[in-house]
Amino acid sequence: MANDGRLMAGICGLYCGTCPNYLAARQGDLEQLKTIAAANSMNVADVGCDGCLSDRVMPFCVECKNGFRRCAEDKGVTWCFECTEFPCERLRNFTKMHIVDGMLHHARVIDDLQYMKEQGVDKWIEGQEKAGRCPECGKRLYWFVRECPGCHARIR
Repeated sequence: MANDGRLMAGICGLYCGTCPNYLAARQGDLEQLKTIAAANSMNVADVGCDGCLSDRVMPFCVECKNGFRRCAEDKGVTWCFECTEFPCERLRNFTKMHIVDGMLHHARVIDDLQYMKEQGVDKWIEGQEKAGRCPECGKRLYWFVRECPGCHARIR
């Protein structure tokens, strides 16, 4: 796969472009880098990811405790929507996981994967790129922020 925006389209339907593991180093967010490093028993310098489908992925994403990487490899697909079993029970269970500050991170993965299937991955990435920025100043944001750290605009 070419080194392009498609690297940001997670196998499971998550958008990597708003992930702290991807953004923190790119934005020079030392506090977030320290938080990630501590939570993962890593050095700050080792924190970073270039997207789910890249060659540089955080260790817990490589391990993928939910099994999406192994499943996709076994089924010969890149994204879950390409599987004949989509949407499967594993994906349905995944939609109920990972709540941060009252926000359910995985809630839309099936809808997003369906969108990718019907409209194309590139169009989905375009929409995610726009949605992942502050509507006021354009700063790239972590998926869980409620206020832009740049201009303090309310998000969502």
